[in-house]
Amino acid sequence: YWPGFPGRGEFVRLIFEEAGVKYTEVNQPEVIRRDINEGQGQFYPHFAPPMIKKGNFTLTQAHVIGRYLGEQFGLVPDKEEDKFHAEQINLTCHDFIAEGRLAFHAIESVGSYQTQKEETQPFIDKFVANRLPRWLKYLERALIANNEGKGFVFGTKLSYADLTLFHVLRATESQFPEAWKGADYIPTLKAFKDSIAARPNIVAYL
Repeated sequence: YWPGFPGRGEFVRLIFEEAGVKYTEVNQPEVIRRDINEGQGQFYPHFAPPMIKKGNFTLTQAHVIGRYLGEQFGLVPDKEEDKFHAEQINLTCHDFIAEGRLAFHAIESVGSYQTQKEETQPFIDKFVANRLPRWLKYLERALIANNEGKGFVFGTKLSYADLTLFHVLRATESQFPEAWKGADYIPTLKAFKDSIAARPNIVAYL
C-alpha cells in the first residue's frame, strides 16, 4: 500500500509466496482511504492496512495476520511452547520495526521522512549506535537457541516467525547498510537470511 516500498505488507506477501497461495493485491489509494481509513467498506472496522480479505472475513495488524496465515497454511511450530515463542519473536520483530521507523520520523511520527530528514538524523544515529545492536544481538541469541541456529527459529521446519524475521533482517540491511555490513556479531542471522532468500518460492518472488 506504499508504492515502491515493501512496508508492513511485505510480512503478509512473504507468507503467501512461501505457501504458494495465490492472492490479489489491492493498492489503490482511493480504495484504501474509502474502505479502511474512512470505514466505508462493508466489513469489520479496521484502522489501517495491511488488510487481508477472504469472503466476508477481513483482518488487519500485520503481526496478527502473520499468525493467522501461519495457522491456515501450516507454517507454525509443532510444539505448543514453540507456538507461543513464535508469537513472541513475531511481536518482537514488529517492535523492532516500529522503533526503527520512529527514528526516521522522530520529529513528526506520521509525517514524511523527507520533510524532517535533517532534524531526525541525530535520532537515526543514536538508534544505530545504541538500539540496533541490542535488537540484533537478541535475535541472534533467539536463533541460536534452536539447533545452534542451523535451520529455523523453531523445530525443523519453517514457520511464519522465520518469514517475519527474514523481512526484518532484509529491512535492516536496506535501511542501515553500513551498520549491517559491520555487524560481525550476528553471523548466524546473516546466514539465516541468506538461507531463507534461497528458498525456491522466495527466489521466484524476490
